[in-house]
Amino acid sequence: MRVMGWIAWRVILEIVRDRRTLAFFFLVPVLVMSLVYLALFQDETARIAVVARGAARLFVYDLERALEKQKDVVLVSLDIPDEERDPARIRADIEQALRNGQADGVLYFEESLLADRFAGKRGTLHLYLEGSRPTLTGLVASAVGDSTDELAAALPVVIDSDCSAHCANSVNVKPLEVDKHYLYGSEDYRLIDFFLPVLLPFFVFFLTFILSNITFQRERVRGTLERLLIAPLTLPQVVLGYMTGFLLFSVPQAGIVLVYLLALFGFPVSAAQIASLCVIAFLMLLISLLLGLLVSFAARNEFQAVQFIPLVILPQIFFSDMIWSIDRFAAPFRWFADVLPLTHANIATRDVMLKHQPLWSTWPHLVALLAMAGVVLLLLAWVGRRHKDMLG
Repeated sequence: MRVMGWIAWRVILEIVRDRRTLAFFFLVPVLVMSLVYLALFQDETARIAVVARGAARLFVYDLERALEKQKDVVLVSLDIPDEERDPARIRADIEQALRNGQADGVLYFEESLLADRFAGKRGTLHLYLEGSRPTLTGLVASAVGDSTDELAAALPVVIDSDCSAHCANSVNVKPLEVDKHYLYGSEDYRLIDFFLPVLLPFFVFFLTFILSNITFQRERVRGTLERLLIAPLTLPQVVLGYMTGFLLFSVPQAGIVLVYLLALFGFPVSAAQIASLCVIAFLMLLISLLLGLLVSFAARNEFQAVQFIPLVILPQIFFSDMIWSIDRFAAPFRWFADVLPLTHANIATRDVMLKHQPLWSTWPHLVALLAMAGVVLLLLAWVGRRHKDMLG
């Protein structure tokens, strides 16, 4: 027992003397779990708009009141002129609103709806869905389904005078037909299809950062990195040498992840989409390698290097649009998400894979990734120069 107590006391003193390690023990879980709490605290809500033309407008109020009773639903309005009557133009405006993120679903009442009801038909409501987020699509479809049941009973029908009471009741409760139109995806779109594309940049970033972080730290412990810094070599030469060596192993690693993901996709994938994924994965490789080297300078030992892993990785899981939409976050957290490389990689990947957009159309996110790599490289040069001066 005395020996065990001595060992425990020695460990305690070692941790207390190292203020950075002591801070990591308490500040890292407080910071990370605060971000997790804020991410989980945000309830996801579906934005639904209602568009009607002709006499069908008389019953929009009933539908909107029914939608407001639904949980996790918010009604929004679209900037579609009331005088617009061309169905093709209205549908184009609705799809543009979905594409711009103004709504997750739009209910469209055609002018023929009441005429169909008077003719004894069920009548058709057109539901336009953005479709790229299965959770929001499910919320919209569920809320609309429940609300249209209430609306059907409120819509008038013509009942023949010879019709019996039983006949009249059967006509009045006839349900409306909801015709779904998907901007992206379809009814066969699976929840896993939403998460699969972002697993590539995540695993590339996660695995490369861990391996580079630990490896660079071992180089420091062995003194190899210090000897290179005091040698007649420039810091860019040292960094590029490390990066070239790591890329020889990181690129095949990313290829293995990509092959497995392609086998899991439930939709056809083109060669252009695969090439776009490779470009995004390479940018994440570059950033993660530079971050690993930067963290290795900041950590004094392997234990501190390991503690940096949750500090870098976990916030990017919860605030990178990987699970929860960053559009629902408060402004400060959206700004925080914008400085995370995985945020831009995830958005670009989903745009390419789920929305079938060409890679060049995601150029703002590609520019952001390149800018982040540049910023990390500048920080690395500054830290490396200070370290070299201290060695000199």
